[in-house]
Amino acid sequence: MKRVVPLVGFSMALMISAGGDALAQSRYEIWQKGKPFTIGVMYYDLAFGPNWYDPAPPDYVPDPDMELFRQAGLNLLSDVSMSSGGHKWYPGIRPLRRTSGVAYMILAGPWKPFDFFQHRLRWADENCYGVQLGDEPQKPDDQRYHRQQQEWIVKEHPHLLTLFCESLSNIPKWTEEWQAIRSDGITYQWYPYHTSDGDSSDISPQMFGCLQHASDFCNQQGLCFFMTRGTRQVRSASTLRMNTYAALAYGCDGFIDFAWGSTNPEGGYAWYKDQRCQGPGGNFEALAAVNREVANLGPALLALRHVRTYHLNLLTGATWAGKVYGFDEPDNLRTGNLKVVKGELYPYRDHLMVGFFRDLDNQEHFMVVNKTNSRGREVDQQTLDMQVTLTFHQRVDAIERLNRQTGAVERIELEGHTFTFSLPGGTADLFKYATGKPFAGVR
Repeated sequence: MKRVVPLVGFSMALMISAGGDALAQSRYEIWQKGKPFTIGVMYYDLAFGPNWYDPAPPDYVPDPDMELFRQAGLNLLSDVSMSSGGHKWYPGIRPLRRTSGVAYMILAGPWKPFDFFQHRLRWADENCYGVQLGDEPQKPDDQRYHRQQQEWIVKEHPHLLTLFCESLSNIPKWTEEWQAIRSDGITYQWYPYHTSDGDSSDISPQMFGCLQHASDFCNQQGLCFFMTRGTRQVRSASTLRMNTYAALAYGCDGFIDFAWGSTNPEGGYAWYKDQRCQGPGGNFEALAAVNREVANLGPALLALRHVRTYHLNLLTGATWAGKVYGFDEPDNLRTGNLKVVKGELYPYRDHLMVGFFRDLDNQEHFMVVNKTNSRGREVDQQTLDMQVTLTFHQRVDAIERLNRQTGAVERIELEGHTFTFSLPGGTADLFKYATGKPFAGVR
């Protein structure tokens, strides 16, 4: 329900947009209708499989392994094989086309001539959901070509979503690129401690400023706000969870991860040796677990609009990426029903953030995130769980939580207008007030 409305006066603007004078929906909003929360992955051909239209050799092992794909909790494959290995087509599409209902995207890239690009889209079937126009398209010539591709897709294939990749922290570049290309969305690459924070012991305030900047930009333009998690760079389950839930708390609309496969046994969803998939990668279980949780929360998140995210252990202040907001911020965007948030975990007291959202009925929802995460799996063996206590206004007698493990709505009766619960490192819970109206997006 992304709407092009200002944050100031948000409640009134949202109610107007939900009524008969609703603002025109963007191409992304139209595309998203009826689709699940995107949990996708980029596929590079490490098996050197045949192009989808060529006869398969007798010893061909279908790749990617669709059973492994399902176990990973994925629902979309973005075949970008042409950017490596010299492929002109998409070998990863072969097993998908034989599996009913699996969605995919393809890479367009700066591949020329233009009629060759057009030809690649004409064979796409109903399971083709979109086109990645480019990867970090910083050259002006590439941007102009992608704009030509975008305009042709809008005219000839209006049901397809278009986007490009760029680093989350490269704000001037992705702003410039979108203004030149006018795609339907951006998928932001953010791999904590690898592409952004270097040797930092924790995720820096600047990175949260980047997330807020991306959320505001995509909301204002009506764009899809996708994130690319780095599955080859995962150091620990808590970092992966923080990568995931920090993005969700800032209004992320979906994930398209980098990447399906790796030649390192510890990287990717699957690992490869001698052009054969050897099975799940070392991060597979952690990825699959958090993907299941995202799928359970997804219907609600798609029905919400991100308002703003606030940090307990940070004060409101400017960064080079834009503002980061603490609970000291008197912006009147929150209802005030959630009065106090506290977290107990030595030495990470109050290492928390809360993302606030609204639905079409103007109900406030909020996501509480335990920001504690480690840069090594050995630290994950220790407890990173935080005891969180929420204190509410006296008018609040009960709240509801969308269980991330089951997708069920739980009603929680409050004692003394407080609720205490445990959150694992890097993990979040999504709540609303028990008003008698349904949880957003949940039937």
